[in-house]
Amino acid sequence: MGLGRVVGCKDVGIDVLVSEIRRRVIEWEREHWVAYPWRVERTPYKVLVAEVLLRRTTRWAVAREFPRFIQRFPDIYAVYSAPIEEVEEAFRRLGLYRRRATELKELAKAIVERCGGRIPDRWEDLVQLPGIGIYSAGAILSFGYGKKAPVLDSNVARLLTRLMGLETKRQEDYLKVLWRLVPDEDHEHFNYGLIDLGALICHYRQPRCRDCPLNDLCAHHMKSIDQDCATDLEEAYRELLQGAQRKSPDE
Repeated sequence: MGLGRVVGCKDVGIDVLVSEIRRRVIEWEREHWVAYPWRVERTPYKVLVAEVLLRRTTRWAVAREFPRFIQRFPDIYAVYSAPIEEVEEAFRRLGLYRRRATELKELAKAIVERCGGRIPDRWEDLVQLPGIGIYSAGAILSFGYGKKAPVLDSNVARLLTRLMGLETKRQEDYLKVLWRLVPDEDHEHFNYGLIDLGALICHYRQPRCRDCPLNDLCAHHMKSIDQDCATDLEEAYRELLQGAQRKSPDE
């Protein structure tokens, strides 16, 4: 019997549910890991560049161009000092090259002139940079600096909505849940796992529920199998949300 079948029982608490989600996501990600160039030999700068390149572009297109860009612009100072036309040319094959170049140049200017050339390693400082939202901030912290932080994009939000039966669309609610779910150790694999599960398995139109390692823990999936179980799951996740406390990435 899957854990989702008994999550409503008194002897299965929130801690057990959280632990099981962590374990399954990390194991799935280790099995399905793809060594994209921005995921190996990670640095805060490489993660930042990848976040700019990945906007409205496929992973495979970015994987083709990313090494060339890093070779031409190996650090934030190289972007800062280069004419914008050179940065545009480096982005040309990806499309939206003027917009990407402008975004990265503005970021480089802020980091060099306001931060002394060092990409911030605190959540509240990162989100003050131009073009850096909560997703990019979490990615830079978790993947670039190795600090525990939630990484919330549209794929992760969709997965959490289905998993928990959430009716909310507030980013703050998703973040509260993620601060509770993201483990202290191996948070990189957990965050990559949520992103990849959302992108590859939990599709917007046709989720591949049979292939999902969380299917018996998912309120959305279990509604078509066992309504009582789905109700138990929703109640457990509501308790998780109500008890979750947002913690600073520096704590």
